[in-house]
Amino acid sequence: AGKMDIFNVNYDLSSVLNDLVNIIRSRADDKGLVLILDFDKNIPKFLNGDEIRIKQIITNILTNAVKYTEKGSIIFSVTYKKSDINDDSIMLEVAVKDTGIGIKSKDIKKLFIEFERIEEKKNRSIEGTGLGLSITKKLLEMMNSSLYVDSAYGVGSKFYFSLEQKVVKWDILGDYEASYRESIARNNNYEEKFTAPDAKILVVDDNPLNLMVIKNLLKQTLVKIETAGSGDEGIKLTRGKKYDIILMDHMMPEKDGIETFHEMREQKDNMNINTPVICLTANAVSGARDRYIAEGFDDYITKPIDSLKLEDLLLKYLPENKIKSDNTNTSDNYEEIIPQSIKDIEELDIKLGINNNGSEEAYVEMLKVYANMADRYIEEIKGYMVSDDIKNATIKIHALKSTARIIGAYDIGELAQKLEHAGQENDIETLKSEIGGLLERCSNIGKQLTEIFKEENDNEADNNSRPIISEERINEEYERIKEFSWDCDSAGIEEILEEIVKYRIPESEKMKYNDILLAFDDFDFGEIVDILS
Repeated sequence: AGKMDIFNVNYDLSSVLNDLVNIIRSRADDKGLVLILDFDKNIPKFLNGDEIRIKQIITNILTNAVKYTEKGSIIFSVTYKKSDINDDSIMLEVAVKDTGIGIKSKDIKKLFIEFERIEEKKNRSIEGTGLGLSITKKLLEMMNSSLYVDSAYGVGSKFYFSLEQKVVKWDILGDYEASYRESIARNNNYEEKFTAPDAKILVVDDNPLNLMVIKNLLKQTLVKIETAGSGDEGIKLTRGKKYDIILMDHMMPEKDGIETFHEMREQKDNMNINTPVICLTANAVSGARDRYIAEGFDDYITKPIDSLKLEDLLLKYLPENKIKSDNTNTSDNYEEIIPQSIKDIEELDIKLGINNNGSEEAYVEMLKVYANMADRYIEEIKGYMVSDDIKNATIKIHALKSTARIIGAYDIGELAQKLEHAGQENDIETLKSEIGGLLERCSNIGKQLTEIFKEENDNEADNNSRPIISEERINEEYERIKEFSWDCDSAGIEEILEEIVKYRIPESEKMKYNDILLAFDDFDFGEIVDILS
């Protein structure tokens, strides 16, 4: 409709490229295409321009390349040259070359006509309206650029453009993978800049590992965090208590985050009708922020969660009177606590796992949770697949993708993303042919971790130096745990468990105590109350 605007902001090119590669990689994999990345290592990476529109433009070109290529490769190239006019600018040169069906010379002019599709009869199975390239061309024209096409029918096509961007800093992009690792290293040096002990946050997510991650990332800020494992549970909590911020997962079974958010906002008597709500999503796609803002969310953040971005969001949306400065140095001079046996698990990227969880201690605790819950996740997905419930199987695969990335199993996370996409596209053949491999790899990690932690527990059991907790003391602690469970106060329960671990548990109490630990790992406060009643 011609109602597009350009908003220039400072952005990090490495982040843009990462989003684009994440978007297109699974689509290329689905078709068995080779994705070749050719990024000039010397490109300045801190630029000024409309990063959202740039991602929309490149996403459209990349998506078309995958759509119209049945075999071979997609080459995604990003280079630059200095501007001849402005000393503080560069010409960002982007090209996408494919080995697809190609375009006849007489048809090239039709590419940019609205609702016009090339060889409609031949390409009838390929989705699309014929609007994409028309919009792409207009967006580039609004930024004083043009889209060019070279094509040979039956051989392939190349779409390319050159776009002037102002350089904010001349730091170079470097190697793409190195840039990714650099961001991880930067996050490992994360220091909390504030505390907010009076602030209350609600996190709504069906994946207990995600809930645990957020708790660990924000532990040093002293923020009070409450959790809900479903949309309905989240709504119930918002009707009874006022929160300063709500973090809402998008992909949840039964009632997703968007549905939950709208239902909460429609309740005129809801205590949190004006509370800032931030959407959590595992899918970093172009234009995502626009979509969530249009739905009414105040902001969004992608998973695995970047600790710096999470902190920035809290500083942005928490009431100023609840934020206190904190100059305590929490650098990463921590004791090495990850055993070599965990480092030897090939599927795990330990540095990535530590980054995603905030500390080595938190990472080890997360691996313990994964070891306890892996079999249950796997059996649930198997059950859905056997009953041909593709919708819920896909939702569970989405959760498994997030979980794998949290613990640093990057390759497994990529495979889960591919199968999630297959489920969303109703590509049953791909889903059924590859789901076994995904679940087997997840199971193998769970088995290895279970064995490692079992050995640790056995060694710990041999240590009789700790006193046995008295019956009177453990019953007192149980009562406190039950009270905290009624309030869904995970921080309070965690403090009690940290005290109990200083003692040995009597044989008569071990079963109950272990049941409490498992329920707490799942943030199932109702189950804890039932156990202790």
